Amino acid sequence: MEEMNGARYRDLLLRFAKEIDEVGVTENMLKIIEVQIARQPNVCSTDSHEVTDRFVYRRDGYMIEAKRTVSVVVKKCK
Repeated sequence: MEEMNGARYRDLLLRFAKEIDEVGVTENMLKIIEVQIARQPNVCSTDSHEVTDRFVYRRDGYMIEAKRTVSVVVKKCK
């Protein structure tokens, strides 16, 4: 019998926890993924996006804005 995708996703996330943390994936993003998988355990793809850092500077009529967006995609590949 084929293993449920939900269990495989959890195994992969645990296996790569250190790398995921270094990229900037937040706990909230992982919880969103976990909830999506729990809701539909045989889904073939799920994702989460979050702005983790933001900088805005305004001076003399100009604005500089920079932001870091982290994206996590978990999907089943052949």
